[in-house]
Amino acid sequence: MALAVGCAVSAATAPSPEDLINAAASGDAATIQALLAKGIDVNAQAKNGATALILASQNGKNEVVQMLLAKGADINAKKIDGETALFVACLFDHLEIVQTLLAKGADVNPKMSNGASALFLASQSGYKEIVEALLAKGADANARTTEGLTALIQASGNGHTEVVQDLLARGADVNAQTGDGQTALTQASMNGHLEVAKALLAKAADVNARTNKGATALILAARKGYTEIVQILLDKGANANAKTKNGSTALIGASMNGHLEVVEALLAKSADVNAEMINGTTALMAATKRGHADVRDLLVKAGAKP
Repeated sequence: MALAVGCAVSAATAPSPEDLINAAASGDAATIQALLAKGIDVNAQAKNGATALILASQNGKNEVVQMLLAKGADINAKKIDGETALFVACLFDHLEIVQTLLAKGADVNPKMSNGASALFLASQSGYKEIVEALLAKGADANARTTEGLTALIQASGNGHTEVVQDLLARGADVNAQTGDGQTALTQASMNGHLEVAKALLAKAADVNARTNKGATALILAARKGYTEIVQILLDKGANANAKTKNGSTALIGASMNGHLEVVEALLAKSADVNAEMINGTTALMAATKRGHADVRDLLVKAGAKP
């Protein structure tokens, strides 16, 4: 629904619920007061289910939010997709409105149609203060989306170290897995987030957990060339010879992509230099095919068979 510009109530036209919703979206308190005085329902909904409170919360209009709540606005009203005022305030980083809604008793744990919670939305964007406010009010740190994602997994994949630490301190399951087997550690490792990986490992993240395709955090980090992450994973006991379902290893992945330092780190931890994929590809073959002469020479020196 398009929002009107200029929400003043005209004497020539009968006021409508849409006028109230538009006024709330723009923060026009005077128009809101006039419309409510004329009997417009404070909980009127747009076609998508949005209410005046939801739109005021989305657009950062805290004074209007407080006014609507004082006039009886349903604090937990939902749009068709399940979004509430709290959801949109979290999504758009409106901390003061989040605090207002929580203080007035907003449900902290409802879910959208895709299973996402307010905590999930705040965590994925790294809104630390909002995350802390939600957790202090009892937000479920282990709630899952329909795909099995948790706030911790999402925050880890996006590199939000402080949020990760807050979630872990509130009991987030460090080894929770998505439907395809991803964990917070695999997400952090494949995206190069070293400090997040350290925080997860400090809380006993399973260093050898596998995705549904058999990939470990080490394999994923090695493919991308994240040497420091590879090293800390190895130091924490990552299996240097773990294989994916197609037989690839961390060494093969690193060699294929020319990551010399990663190859050196893996060889130092006794990675099998002659391991083969299901199709017969070895690290040496992969490095040679891609033209990585330095990696090729190192593999040969380490005993790779031609």
